[in-house]
This record gives sequence, structure tokens and C-alpha cells, in this order.
Amino acid sequence: MNRIDVLDERFYQVGDEYYPSVTTVLSAYPKGYGFQEWLKNVGGEAERILREAADRGSNVHNAIEQILLGRELQWITEGKQHYSLDEWQMICRFMEFYQDYIQSGEQVATETQLFSKKMKLGGTCDMVAKINGETWMIDFKTSNGLYKTHEIQLAAYKEMWDEHNSPKIDRYGILWLNSNHRTKRQFQGVDWQLKEFTDSHEYNLQLYYHTRALWDCENPNYAPKNLSYPNTISIQPQEQLAEV
Repeated sequence: MNRIDVLDERFYQVGDEYYPSVTTVLSAYPKGYGFQEWLKNVGGEAERILREAADRGSNVHNAIEQILLGRELQWITEGKQHYSLDEWQMICRFMEFYQDYIQSGEQVATETQLFSKKMKLGGTCDMVAKINGETWMIDFKTSNGLYKTHEIQLAAYKEMWDEHNSPKIDRYGILWLNSNHRTKRQFQGVDWQLKEFTDSHEYNLQLYYHTRALWDCENPNYAPKNLSYPNTISIQPQEQLAEV
């Protein structure tokens, strides 16, 4: 299976077929009133803010992946800062969670590419691990808030995982590394929490299929858009044309 990223969309190639990623499909999910108000308030800064948030999330995800591969990370070496303060704080929060709940248990999988021929869907889950004897699917988030699409995303991941892998997923949740309030949740620390949702898996899956129907209407061809265009374009310089 190959992953293809192009034009802010992600696809997975399975044999001769192309499956959209879960996040690509969920781009069709209604953004809601709150998002529209935010766009109104930030105006032309929206693209910059979203890009910076995406970069921060990528940096933290990549750092965690390196940690889970057994590599040592350093914040600053020889006067060079490799991560922003916000990023390093979130990396440290992950380490607190890992040392408290995962290290003594079992890390089943990390950064695992998933697909489902039944759902015609692909995706990459951040972590599957045993906590207190239960198999958890965990997605890392660095955003200022958590949204319904995060929950739907995990429901789709669980379906894809269970189709091909074992052990089956017992529970799933978001490891929110930018949480700024305490709750009564079982798994939490300073500015982080493992958030499990209240809606049922069946309900979240139903929302996924409704959203997929909308996405399919607008995207009848699952192939990435760049496959419809040549990869290289060139013309002969004028002096070469004159010699022909």
C-alpha cells in the first residue's frame, strides 16, 4: 500500500485502486457556526493560523514517532533550538502519558497504515496500545480544541483495524496534548488528557457514512487529481525551434 499526498488531499493506493484517507473524506463534514464565526474574526489571517497549527502538529507527531522508535530527542543542541516551546511542552506531555500508562504495558503498533476494501478507505493511526489489559486506539492531537470529526476519524480507524488485525480494538480516544483544564477523566496530567467520547461507536460510524455519501457525490473519481495531469511539462527554447 502506498500513500499519496497531493493538493491538500491524501489517498492510499491498494493494488490498482485508490482510496481516500479518512481526513480527506471528513473535509465534507459541516464546519458549523463556530468555525464560520472564527473565520469572520480572523479574516485574512486564517490561512496562516491554520498552516502554523498544521506545522506544529506535524512536528510533534514526527517527534513522538522518533521517540517510539527508540531515538533520543534534544530540544536545543549547540545553541540551535529544534522545537518551539509549545512543541517541546507537548512532547514532554506525551512522555508523561507514555511513562505512566504505556511503558509498563504493551505498545502494539505505531504509525500504522490502514485500509478497508469494504469501506474503500485508507488512513494512518498514531498508536495502538494495551492499557490496563484493554486494547486502545489512540490518536494524538495538538489543537486548541477537539471536534466531532476527531471522534468520527477514530471510529473509521477502528473499523479498518478490526478488518485486518488483532487484537481487536476495545476502546479509542484522543491523547489531547494541548488540554488546559482538569476533568474527572481517568487518564490525564498537567495540560494533557486521554479523552474518550460519549457517543457510541455505531453512531459515529453512521456519521462517517453520511459524510462519505456527500464526499462521493462531489468526488466520483477516487484517483488523486494529479493523476489526471502530466507530471512533467516543457517546451523547446525559441532558438531550438528556429533550428528545426
